[in-house]
Amino acid sequence: MSDDAQGPRHGAPRQNVENSHFCLVADSEEAFVLRAATARLAQRTLDLQYYVWEDDRIGKLLVYRALEAARRGVKVRLLLDHANQLGRDVKWAALNAHPNVEIRLFNPFRGRYKHFIQWLYHAPRLNHRMHNKAWIVDGERAIVGGRNLSEHYFGVHPEANFRDLDIYARGPIVAETRAAFDAYWDSDVCVRLRSLRRRSRVHADRLWEQLVAWRKSLDGFPYRYEQDVAHFQDVLGAADRRQIQAPAALLFDPPDKAKGATQRLMGDQLGRLLGQRSLSEILIEASYFIPGDEFTAALADMHRNGCRVALLTNSLATNDVIAAHAAYARYRPALLRGGAEVHELQANARARRHHARLLRGRGRSKSSLHTKAMVLDRKELFVGSFNLDPRSVNVNTEMGYYVDSEALAGEVAAFVEEGMAPQNSYRVTSDDQGLLWGAGDERGPVQYRSEPQVSPLRRLASQLCALLPIENLL
Repeated sequence: MSDDAQGPRHGAPRQNVENSHFCLVADSEEAFVLRAATARLAQRTLDLQYYVWEDDRIGKLLVYRALEAARRGVKVRLLLDHANQLGRDVKWAALNAHPNVEIRLFNPFRGRYKHFIQWLYHAPRLNHRMHNKAWIVDGERAIVGGRNLSEHYFGVHPEANFRDLDIYARGPIVAETRAAFDAYWDSDVCVRLRSLRRRSRVHADRLWEQLVAWRKSLDGFPYRYEQDVAHFQDVLGAADRRQIQAPAALLFDPPDKAKGATQRLMGDQLGRLLGQRSLSEILIEASYFIPGDEFTAALADMHRNGCRVALLTNSLATNDVIAAHAAYARYRPALLRGGAEVHELQANARARRHHARLLRGRGRSKSSLHTKAMVLDRKELFVGSFNLDPRSVNVNTEMGYYVDSEALAGEVAAFVEEGMAPQNSYRVTSDDQGLLWGAGDERGPVQYRSEPQVSPLRRLASQLCALLPIENLL
């Protein structure tokens, strides 16, 4: 693939000469319904690329939509990261048995039942995973961002739900997104599921019957799940009307990154965005933020030059990977000394309307943060799968949209600022005695001397993880 197809060679990413259309998808219900609607209205192709696709209600409903499209004659291609599908090959093989469906696995394990042994002998290769997320319909519409396909990412899990963002796109950027999909699809890093597990058409028909019966019996799902085509047309029309026309570029890593080649394309592209000019403000929302010494120093330089640097990330209470939090915590004092505003999400964040739709009586789920977004001077933005951590830079493949739009950047900035509000996150500061976590609501301000909302055991686990030399693996 050419340099132009992959993104910028110098300075900012190459933008489309012809503008594309975009809208932010922050609301978890819209994120689900928009995927269901585009699949139901697909006429030719569905190209779906995901790191995680769970076998829960969200996962099954979207498999139902994919198989329904295939039965209408739509060509469906699923590209899945294999490490996150271990043990589900039989179910995927049944879907793959339909003649209009093909599933390929990224960097799969060989020898189906010896995964642990393979990790021991092939860890350097198998550690490289496909973290990309793309939902591409007819080569004309795409949803790209941070959401995997499971209940946690669409606000319907009873215990824990993620705050996340997608971008819904139409126009020339979608052709580039599909070309990126094709680069992965045709790569020798990907393997046909059919070469590993074969099933007959009868298995696909049986899966369809099971999904139809299951969907009819589905009870307590909080989102409307209509069958009327007119409903889906209304959903799609409403999203189309919200879209903003703007120049943009797709940023993505080549699939060969999984072979262990030194590839930092996504990291280099984002680095050029930050280093090519003077900024007055940078807003960052990242679920896993492990900046390293170089980037921490760069943010401090930006602040010294008059730039507001504001970060929202997970707290120890909301981070689902304790080791990642431990690695981030090592840089927290330096970030504060460098002038960065550091905010950490509260487990009981008040801003839940974007990412939680639990039915009455189900209780309140814990909030967590999965967004990967950046806003530059409220004029440009990036939303995608890329975490600001060593794994995204050096190990996993990633993708995302860079958009030059004041209107859209303003929406993302408002989303980030809402997350940083004292009723939703802790503002981390320091004094002579150490770090402080400040928050507040209608009852007034509150301050903590140790990481709030966590048990002593979790704090100890984080401290022990900080002693391990594993940062480059996180």
